[in-house]
Amino acid sequence: MIKLLFLLPPILLAAQTPFGAVTAKNVDTSAYEAKKSQEVEQASKNVKVTCRLVCDKKVYKEQRISEAIEFYKNSKDYGFNRD
Repeated sequence: MIKLLFLLPPILLAAQTPFGAVTAKNVDTSAYEAKKSQEVEQASKNVKVTCRLVCDKKVYKEQRISEAIEFYKNSKDYGFNRD
């Protein structure tokens, strides 16, 4: 019980403020702030460009999936069964 009383204050101190913890005032995030050009800002506001970006990603993903399915269909080591 006495050992617990001696160990309790350091544990509570470590739980309250961990040693070596990075605080917000020590971190400089200015290096991560990117400046957008006018063209990029106009493109992000354009609905057609945004839709095209999303659609292209979806088409690319579907192409990759279909290529994987074709690979497994044509593979000799893998049996593709339709149930």
